[in-house]
Amino acid sequence: MLKIWTDLSSYCQEHKVISEGELALKISECVSALSDADRDELASKLGGDPEEMIFKSITSEEKLSVFSPDMHTRINYQGEIFYCLPTHGYMSEELAAAFLRWTKLRSPTNALKSVVISFLKRSEYQVNEGKSEGEHLELMAVKNDDEHRTIHIFVLPSITFVPHFVDGRHLEWSESGEEVVIVVPTEKTPAPFISFFRGHDVSDAMIWVADVGKNTIDPFIGIPSDEAIENNFANPRQARRAVSIWMQNMHFI
Repeated sequence: MLKIWTDLSSYCQEHKVISEGELALKISECVSALSDADRDELASKLGGDPEEMIFKSITSEEKLSVFSPDMHTRINYQGEIFYCLPTHGYMSEELAAAFLRWTKLRSPTNALKSVVISFLKRSEYQVNEGKSEGEHLELMAVKNDDEHRTIHIFVLPSITFVPHFVDGRHLEWSESGEEVVIVVPTEKTPAPFISFFRGHDVSDAMIWVADVGKNTIDPFIGIPSDEAIENNFANPRQARRAVSIWMQNMHFI
């Protein structure tokens, strides 16, 4: 048990701000490293599920051990729960970094890419992977129909990183005749999308939202010129209606 506390303490001290999901995964990793016999002994000693009890010990004032890390300070950020060291005056950069780490864990780029490629193939596009820079993945999709359609796609880990990505490119990213699409994963709540709507714009680019669990894509901003794309969205009417409601509500905020 001491090794678990030591490993978790080092992890918490290294990052200082950790998402609820990331912390749960790290605890699970530490407990899973034990032998079956040691896990059974630990469960018996603690009188319950080790992972749940260790999580509670770290994120509350009910400690299982004096060696337990203390991250009971709770923060809500972009619809997700984060914990930080109570003596640490966290910086916005650390919170943003913790959010980025969690987006990568919950929606890996390869998983998002798989959803996008599957979607485009259903719409009869050929997809080529381009270069990957920083936090984004680049794809090119071509359809050899009468229109010779080309879509330039950028896959990002979260809607919250779109403004920085767009600013860095100054909206000069497409060749003549290309459609530009930014793909982001779903979020736990609509909060990040609402925040994006309040103060950002992507010029003529479209934004699609990928659901890795359901292997689906829906529109967020923009309407594609290709009817096949529109027909392969999971729930385009509901998605656009939700966006319309958010925009109406923003006038009263």
